[in-house]
Amino acid sequence: MPEFTPVRLPHYDGQGPHSLLADVAAWTGSEPMHRLLALFGGRLPGNGTADDLAYLEAFSADHWDFRAGRERHETAPQPLAPEHEHAATAAALALGLGAAATPRLAHYTHVLVLGGLVASCVFRTRFAAEILANGVSADHVTGVGGFRPLGGADLESAALSGIDCGGFEVDAIEASLKRAFDLAGNPRVDEGGDPLRDPGRAWKVATYTAGRTTVRAVAAPSSQPGRRRADTVDTCRFWADRVVDLAPGDSVLVVTSAPYTAFQHCDAITHMGLPYGCTVDTVGVDPATLPEPHFRKRHTASGYLQEVRSAIRSMRQLYHSAYAAAQTPIRPVESAAGRRLTLDRRVDRRRWSEP
Repeated sequence: MPEFTPVRLPHYDGQGPHSLLADVAAWTGSEPMHRLLALFGGRLPGNGTADDLAYLEAFSADHWDFRAGRERHETAPQPLAPEHEHAATAAALALGLGAAATPRLAHYTHVLVLGGLVASCVFRTRFAAEILANGVSADHVTGVGGFRPLGGADLESAALSGIDCGGFEVDAIEASLKRAFDLAGNPRVDEGGDPLRDPGRAWKVATYTAGRTTVRAVAAPSSQPGRRRADTVDTCRFWADRVVDLAPGDSVLVVTSAPYTAFQHCDAITHMGLPYGCTVDTVGVDPATLPEPHFRKRHTASGYLQEVRSAIRSMRQLYHSAYAAAQTPIRPVESAAGRRLTLDRRVDRRRWSEP
């Protein structure tokens, strides 16, 4: 397998957008990206980061989009030539899809565990609990999910893991948090809407206390309730605005699965780091190393290529957001509670006023 020097994902400590532009440029023009493109007959135009990212998004749509609108778990592996299999995997890992498994800081204001299928909820929450048990501290832990009805694969995973996870993804993340953090008693529940009749407008926050740490499960209303359920961005912004009042100086550790680290890290900076002025780090647990054979999964080369495409799209959005912020910096304003908020954040508060 070829060897590449790992490329650092964008690094953000809430100190302005300029370093992000340099980090995205370095990732886009890195040796692993050049080599990966060459395998499939591509070449960066070299006219600047914005043009290179536009080219990469179009190229990846033609060559690495195997989902065709399907969910990730519904997409079958695609056969590649052996030399492509090895080189594509090595390049993807060097581009950050292997993930950092060790947090950078000793303390975070928030640990944010991203939900998904039941299996992901189980092993991501457990990974978060292990991180905190091994010396990292946090004031708050939140698992975010949604009112996605659980399907056959979810129910099978629930049966194998022995958890009662209810009927929705948010129920699965809550049950997983209870097991991982040994939560006892009933939570305080704030909720609204009807997830069965109108999931796009429904929301829920279940709050537990574990020693000095607050543990929550959160589902958000959609920003487009008439068209779709809430997505990850909706949920994270709802959590930031309505649940924890995310503020400059806060630090967020995002916990996900290793193959998705690159794109979800970029999304977290775009939608939390930049608008709220907080530090964002992301760690991922490798599904190939899980102790449960029934959850263990080795990512295929075509799967890595699909996630490189996801990373390109998120990297492009991050680049444009950072560029806009660098051109027109937003002055902080005072909220009613006296906390300093960005103008974008104040607008988002109004958007969520009628969930």
